[in-house]
This record gives sequence, structure tokens and C-alpha cells, in this order.
Amino acid sequence: MMPDPACELELLEDSPGLDHEWLDFKLNDFDDQALEEAILLKEACGGEVIALGCGEGAGRVLQMALARGADRAIEYETEPDDMISSRVIARDVAAIAKNEGVDLVLTGVQAAEDLHGQLAPYLSAILNWPGLSGTSRVALANTGLAVSQERGGGVTAHYELTLPAVLGVQTASKAPRYVSGSKLREASKLPIATAAAEAERLEPSGELLKLARPQRDEAATSLGGTAEDAAAKFLDLIRSGAVA
Repeated sequence: MMPDPACELELLEDSPGLDHEWLDFKLNDFDDQALEEAILLKEACGGEVIALGCGEGAGRVLQMALARGADRAIEYETEPDDMISSRVIARDVAAIAKNEGVDLVLTGVQAAEDLHGQLAPYLSAILNWPGLSGTSRVALANTGLAVSQERGGGVTAHYELTLPAVLGVQTASKAPRYVSGSKLREASKLPIATAAAEAERLEPSGELLKLARPQRDEAATSLGGTAEDAAAKFLDLIRSGAVA
């Protein structure tokens, strides 16, 4: 879960941090793609989709997952001030995957707070399952999966994986579907299971001392629409001492 970037962020007056009272949370973009890929696989070949979430705002996001087509939802509980790293999340997700007897775990290739994209590799190592990150298309093939992986320079690699497996999804085979308000209302009545976080928490490695809004500077100056106009005005600014 992540704060909706479309929301206006309000700062607390008495402590360094964000005011969460009116803050909306959403599924991060890559996990959104992973959810859609899971539902597409279910529609193509059957099975059950279990949506798993943690952190503030998880309940509402899991309701959205149910409205999208997930069969069940599980929220694993964490303390509000916990430092939740990919390594810790991977241990908990792996334990839940084993308890539920799943044969495929799909997660976003990265998240806003995990740009290194370590969750899928950690899961693959802990579960000792084959894994692949940066996937762009997944389909059932023979006794496993046919998976496409995007690489640099417009190159796409194709693999066949045996199940069970872990995938870090970059792009789903189709764009995530729209969820109507009526489906969301229906999903809000469905139960969401809970699971306790079992992995050992990590001690914070830093301390937030201060948050502040950017200070407004003087208004910007247009240098004109052509290179000649821009160069002439820039030279004038240098001569006047306005630009050091």
C-alpha cells in the first residue's frame, strides 16, 4: 500500500510526519499489474486467487482486489510504526503461501519504497522455487508457465517455468480492469481474513527529524521561444548580476 500521489499531503504540526487522518491509500502500480495477471490466469485456466496485503490502508485495497475478481483476501497484521522491509515481508508471505498451499506467487516487480525490487527474489530463495522478475506476459503452457520478460533495448526473453514458482510482474498481459462502484459496495460486505506477522522485525536504521514544504522562490523568468532569444536574455541576466 502507498499514499495516493493524487492526494494533498498534510504535515503534522507537533511532530515530524504526515497527517494520516484524510490520507487515501492505494495499491502501488506494479502490484496492481500483478493482481490483474493473477485474475487473468484464473479466468484462463481456473484456480483461486488469494490477495494478500499489509500496512495502513490494506483493508480498503483488499476490498478492491475482491471486487476485481480475487476469491479471498488476507491481511497480515503489522504495527503502524514497524519498519517493513522486503526481507521481512518475504518471510511472512512465504509462510502464508506454505500454509495456503499455493503453487504460484505473483508480486509487483518493485514498489515505491523498494526500487531495488527484492521481494520476488527473496521469496524465490526462501521457498526454493524458480523465480523470474520483470515479466510482461504469463500464460499456461504444458505443465507450467510460459513467461515473457522485458529486457533493455526492446528485447523480450521467453521462458518456461515449472510450478510452483514466484514471478515479479512488471506489466500484466492486459491493462488492469476498471472496478465499478456497485462491485466495490458488494466487495465491502465480504470477509477479509487476518494472519499474524511472524518474522522478526528489523530495528529502524534511521530517524526522521524534520519534514517541511519546499520554500517558494521568486517567480521564474521566461527566456523566450527561440535559441537566439534565450541566449540574448541569458546574457543580459549574467551582465546584470542576476545570475552568478
